[in-house]
Amino acid sequence: MAETADAAQAAPPAAAAATKPPDKLVIDADELIYDKDKDTVTASGSVQLFYQGRVLQADRVVYNRATKRVYAEGHAKMTDEHGDIVYGNRFELSENFRDGFIDSVQALTSDKTRFTSPRGERMNGDVTVLERATYTACEPCKDHPERPPFWQVRATKIIENQETHTVYYEGAQMLVWGVPVFYMPYFSSPDSTVNKQTGLLAPQIVSGGYLGYGMSFPYFINLAPNYDLTLIPTYLSKQGFLGEVDWRQRLANGQYSIKLTGIDEQQPNVFPAYPYGAGDQRLRGSVETKGNFFLNQDWQFGWNGTWLSDKFFANDYKLQGIDFSNYYFQDIVSSIYLRGEADHSYFDLSAYHFEGTTSNDDNRTLPQAVPVFDYNRVFAVPADRTYGLGGEATIDVNIANITQTNAAFQSTGLQTFDNAYHLYNVCETAVGDKYVNTYYPGACMLRSIAGDYTRASGQASWQRSYIDGIGEVWKPFVFARLDGEATELNENGSITYASGLGTSTVANSSQAAFFSGGDQGAFARGMAGLGLEWQYPFALTNAWGSQTITPIAQFIARPSEVIPRIQPNEDAQSLVFDDTNLFAWNKFSGYDRIEGGTRLNYGLQYTANFANGGHANVVAGESIQVAGQNSYTLFDMANTGMDSGLDKKFSNFVAGEMIQPTSAPISLLSKQQFDSATFQLDRFDAIAKATIGGVTGSLDYALYAAQPALGWEYPREGLTGNASYKFLDRWSIDGSLVLDMSRHYYDIPGQETPVLYPIGYSFGLGYKDECTTLTLRYSASVSAPAAFAEYAGGPLTYLPATRNQTFMFQLVLRTLGDIRANVGL
Repeated sequence: MAETADAAQAAPPAAAAATKPPDKLVIDADELIYDKDKDTVTASGSVQLFYQGRVLQADRVVYNRATKRVYAEGHAKMTDEHGDIVYGNRFELSENFRDGFIDSVQALTSDKTRFTSPRGERMNGDVTVLERATYTACEPCKDHPERPPFWQVRATKIIENQETHTVYYEGAQMLVWGVPVFYMPYFSSPDSTVNKQTGLLAPQIVSGGYLGYGMSFPYFINLAPNYDLTLIPTYLSKQGFLGEVDWRQRLANGQYSIKLTGIDEQQPNVFPAYPYGAGDQRLRGSVETKGNFFLNQDWQFGWNGTWLSDKFFANDYKLQGIDFSNYYFQDIVSSIYLRGEADHSYFDLSAYHFEGTTSNDDNRTLPQAVPVFDYNRVFAVPADRTYGLGGEATIDVNIANITQTNAAFQSTGLQTFDNAYHLYNVCETAVGDKYVNTYYPGACMLRSIAGDYTRASGQASWQRSYIDGIGEVWKPFVFARLDGEATELNENGSITYASGLGTSTVANSSQAAFFSGGDQGAFARGMAGLGLEWQYPFALTNAWGSQTITPIAQFIARPSEVIPRIQPNEDAQSLVFDDTNLFAWNKFSGYDRIEGGTRLNYGLQYTANFANGGHANVVAGESIQVAGQNSYTLFDMANTGMDSGLDKKFSNFVAGEMIQPTSAPISLLSKQQFDSATFQLDRFDAIAKATIGGVTGSLDYALYAAQPALGWEYPREGLTGNASYKFLDRWSIDGSLVLDMSRHYYDIPGQETPVLYPIGYSFGLGYKDECTTLTLRYSASVSAPAAFAEYAGGPLTYLPATRNQTFMFQLVLRTLGDIRANVGL
């Protein structure tokens, strides 16, 4: 006997779920039939069964109350409490949906991964076994769903354990576009709910001329949700086992990491002999650590430190991906800091240690800066409490202490190197078969002192802008700065480079020639000034946009700069005069120098905003020394200011342009410096960027006139470019090129290169979709340029360029891991 009930008389699923206990089975269907004889309940028409967060849907569901089994067929679908969906032709499940069988399984997880199998079994509510199954994280092709995905794993058995959150594969094949590419008898991977899990990571292939071929097998240990450990043993065919341990921990207010690397080399003799390489040093390694902690919303404390067994280790074992196109400017900076930042103030207390990583670096000539303190505070000056003064006041404080063992020198004009190894900057001149020291101003620069140097600087300034009745903008300003410094030169030490080719000695006592007397002293100096800046913008608006033309004039009156008897210049050696510092009160880049004398800066600014979404900005002008001593003609130990374009009464003309013609991503940034007497182009920089169709690219061109006083005997000219093209939606190609066009990559006698000398270039091919990332890249870069070395009593010896060539391969399969190879060619 059977009874029927219309679905309209039953409670809606949401109401039923709200009124029923969560462990009760709730059925919603168009029709329910209860068969008392068979003790079954049959639900038909849009059937939905709800139980403990799981939902079973089908055209027809039969529940056998005697066997406590549920049978579903016809568009059968089950969604579990995690959001994973399983489709099947027929389900046979226990009443709580924990166990059972499924025919023609198609599963879609919440992470959009897919399983298929002709038959699956679910056991204990958390283990699913799929026979003759496939797995992929790729979506089917929308236009041709019958085509195989880019990759899939086909296995005799796939077991998913939801308790351990692991998927096991037995007798597995990796298929690419349906074609088997390799076989794996057994492997496992975390399921889609896992962010990290203990286990073996994808191996990595490594290669290098001194290392041989090798492979890394990273093993990740998930110790806790907030800390983990990675062990990376690497076997290298020439050097043996390289060990790496990487510890990471995240705390409530920050995180830190510690990385240890070490090796006992089997063949240390394959590396170049010292000082060109590490030589026969067997035990080598490094310690790297970094951390950052937020003390509160405004303050943070952190560090970034590296210790190396030798300066070549980072490059030999490719620890930090150093750019070989900047070979002569590599160093590793270790620091520790305390920083605070608010809306109108900034605080930084830091300590720095510098370490060179190439054969041209002598770490005895690199400094330690402990401490370095910076403070900045901007105050709004209320006009109602300052008798109408108003405006803005600023306080800047900088304190630095620098310690260095040996002095660093560089010759002016052509660079000269020690005649023992031809690696290190010295100031020597060949006279016949001998070398004569030239450690004196004019022929040599003192790049950094040997000894201790401490300086404290404080500056207070005020400025306010006024707009008069005709639209002119007047900005008066005043400033006052006080410096206190103490210097103690170390004149006792020296460095001697000696080999069978010759000897060069760099003595600390030579630095005395760069100062006016004595080897120690404490000094104080001040600088105060006042000025007025005037602007008069003219605006024009028409159908194609708005334009503003603004003449600008700035007058600064102050005394001449005072150079103390011993005045090191450690932080203000870089000086590039362009449109960005044309109206700066002090154009020096650091605190060790300060601009003095009365000066007039003037220029013109043009801005435009086009109706089509484009915009433009142009600034041009000149700086004139009106009275007093021109600071950029004052001698200091590094010749700062000379050959800068500011070292004359009427400076060079400077200009800068930024143009984007339309809303399209096409832009040009350019800067120029012209000689004020001859209008010769002394400096030129241009960066062009564009995205047109599927092509994105940029070009950066630079041309700098010779600066013999700063060690650049020849003009410098170079071009860098990169481009990428995306095609067929998922594929891309890219390339980059760095050209030295000056023919003198490193200014030394006799060295020339072709006009278009490639310092570095690379080519890449990539593929990326929702489940796969594939990258292939070839790169080549100069690590030591071609050069001629001249040794005492011998002819010029040609040293060919050293070029590093690398092939990189990376394949990332979403949810399964990645495979990487970095092969030195």
